[in-house]
Amino acid sequence: MKWQWANMTVLEGEAVALLEALHFVDANRWDRVVFESDSSTLVQALSSQDHGDSEFYAIVSSIIYQLALHSNFNVKFIWRQANMVAHTLARAACSWASHRIFYSYPSCIEHWLINDNS
Repeated sequence: MKWQWANMTVLEGEAVALLEALHFVDANRWDRVVFESDSSTLVQALSSQDHGDSEFYAIVSSIIYQLALHSNFNVKFIWRQANMVAHTLARAACSWASHRIFYSYPSCIEHWLINDNS
């Protein structure tokens, strides 16, 4: 299932990104994967029993289902400062008018990738 909206909240965007990452990792048959998110709300929602009737919680339910299928997948909260690549990419994605697939990294994160690798 693909989640695509022209307008979504940042929180929904974080959830969609995680769900898409889960699908990508599953399709590539990767095992023992740790997903990192700087959204404490998203990470807390994944372990909460309280789920509302919003688009966000519909996506969260799909994430929980995918995680249940893969016991070696884990989602961890990290502080935004520790993950500037994801933060910069998420901010840029909010300004894009349509869904995008990149086959190499976007230029907006080049600086952070170089710093992470040095």
